[in-house]
Amino acid sequence: MASVKIIHQTKHRNRDVFVYELKSENGLSAIITNYGCILMSLNVPCNDGSTRDVVLGFDNVEDYWDENYLNDYPYFGAIIGRYANRIKKGEFNIGNETISLSKNKSGNTLHGGFEGFDKKVWEVIEVNESSECSVSLKYISEDGEEGFPEKLTTIISFSLLADGLKYTIVATTDRTTAINLSHHSYFNLDELHAQPKEQLVRIYSDHWLKQDSTFCVTGKQVPVKGEQYDFNDWKPIQQSWNITDGYDQSFVLNNNASMSKPVAEAKSSDGLLHMSVHTTEPVVHFYTGKWIPVINGKGGKQYEPFSGYCFETQGFPNAVNVSGFPSTLLLPGETYTHSTQYIFECLKK
Repeated sequence: MASVKIIHQTKHRNRDVFVYELKSENGLSAIITNYGCILMSLNVPCNDGSTRDVVLGFDNVEDYWDENYLNDYPYFGAIIGRYANRIKKGEFNIGNETISLSKNKSGNTLHGGFEGFDKKVWEVIEVNESSECSVSLKYISEDGEEGFPEKLTTIISFSLLADGLKYTIVATTDRTTAINLSHHSYFNLDELHAQPKEQLVRIYSDHWLKQDSTFCVTGKQVPVKGEQYDFNDWKPIQQSWNITDGYDQSFVLNNNASMSKPVAEAKSSDGLLHMSVHTTEPVVHFYTGKWIPVINGKGGKQYEPFSGYCFETQGFPNAVNVSGFPSTLLLPGETYTHSTQYIFECLKK
């Protein structure tokens, strides 16, 4: 029987922090906290009788705000907002007004600034125990937070499916503002989280977005054909990568018009587990974890650079500064929506 229960409760900055365990009838389970909407664990049962936790993170929620972790912060499993990826020089215009933001990375604004949605305690507004058990969380970002204009009300719902996990985000504003939300789970489909560089990846994209030296996209869409960024056919992550940097690029998706088709896929190196990513968003940022610090994660496992990879589904990054990109401005009376789901299939050798 599907279930949702609180497995831990504590406080952070005088706010109640809850850790929820969601379980499906077939053994799939997830652990989610309202601190940063973090996906702490995603356990997938396999045909060989094992259960694999396929995301990086910590056993204890308190470790997510530990100073040692925040000093070399990789955003393990957290929501990203108000604006995913980088905004060039931390500035953009709304009409004739120049908006100046917190600049937290190489003179740019990365993932919402110094204290984005990932470091907030969200309000728990609904817990649903049904065939698709879910937890819904809410955060109100006030006008001026990290420099972003106007109040933004955001709700994210995590739903445990029979074969995976889905999150849906809706947001509204009282006046025009910028929004581009994502989620930053690091995946590793191998048992015991061996280095995932031999895992197979596929991304359904014909173009990647050119970046400058600070990793801000410039507006140029570059064909992937014949380049190291061509993932239209299966290949090991390490096959064509830069051995120093790995991958840290945004891809324009071919299949985002329908959630029925995957935009990206991954397979464990032993061939026993397959994951497909489905989204309504037009871009996925594929990041292979160069900046993961050397740190002890779940079960005492030592993480290090390239221990996991992210499929960060999102709108066009830096679109507030690139006129040719679809707008990421949200107007009063409009509703921002974003859905992404991860579907798992256990395979036989």
